[in-house]
Amino acid sequence: MKPMPTIAEAITQGSHTLDAAGIDQALLTAGLLLRFVLGVDRTYLLTRADEEIDQTRYRRYLSLIDRRAAGEPAQYLIGYQEFYGLDFVVSADVLIPRPETEFLVERVLKLVSERDLDSPTIVDVGTGSGCIAVTLAVKLQQARVIATDVSDSALQIASTNAANHGVTDRIEFLEGDLFDPLDSLLASVDIVASNPPYVEERGRDELQREVRDWEPQSALFGGTDGLDFYRRLVVEARKYLKPGGHLVMEVGYGQLDAIAAMLSGLGWEVVDVIRDLQDIPRVLTLQKVS
Repeated sequence: MKPMPTIAEAITQGSHTLDAAGIDQALLTAGLLLRFVLGVDRTYLLTRADEEIDQTRYRRYLSLIDRRAAGEPAQYLIGYQEFYGLDFVVSADVLIPRPETEFLVERVLKLVSERDLDSPTIVDVGTGSGCIAVTLAVKLQQARVIATDVSDSALQIASTNAANHGVTDRIEFLEGDLFDPLDSLLASVDIVASNPPYVEERGRDELQREVRDWEPQSALFGGTDGLDFYRRLVVEARKYLKPGGHLVMEVGYGQLDAIAAMLSGLGWEVVDVIRDLQDIPRVLTLQKVS
């Protein structure tokens, strides 16, 4: 009977398959998928590289390798993504949290500190996986956090993440389009945060296949020019913010000027723009001034 492959052999085989399919970081991804199947950490793979893998888990591993080679994101295969030092459950019902969105979380935390808000009311519009709302609830234990999403499936994922991080009792999850579920909060919110759909429909074919073919379309695309949700946010958020309240939004590449042009006459002051590590404008902070 042919011996089963060792850990080292399986990783090599998997990485060759992924590399041939044009997958970036093929070796790291093969190791990640094997760790997931075996239920072990990276140190285990390094120190027990000569250990054989049993047939059942080997077949499962090869199945995941094939799915990743076909373009399915690794995060959906293993079911989680790290964000702001926390692990978040993800599925094809929600966008995969990106490191860039951590800049938005940082800005909200800084606002709370700057304004010395003891128990702020914060609304996360379009919560998806809940990565923003849950992280803020973890970091701001006196905050009241409300999270909305039009997708019931996304809210179920977000609720799971809230439970996993022990903040279920401090987040309200409400189903509805943007601000529709928030009529009881008129002029009572300190901060509105949002990472809205902002990919241009006309740029669909330019997206990576992992994004275009696997992540939820409704959470990606913001109309022909990607700006449909910003047009609504800058108008509707004012109704719910207190005087002096803030709207903090993630923005897409090249969209800042167009969004700034929307603000004329609406009673907003641009507080600041945070750039990401590639020096791309990433987070826009506005204050309600009239």
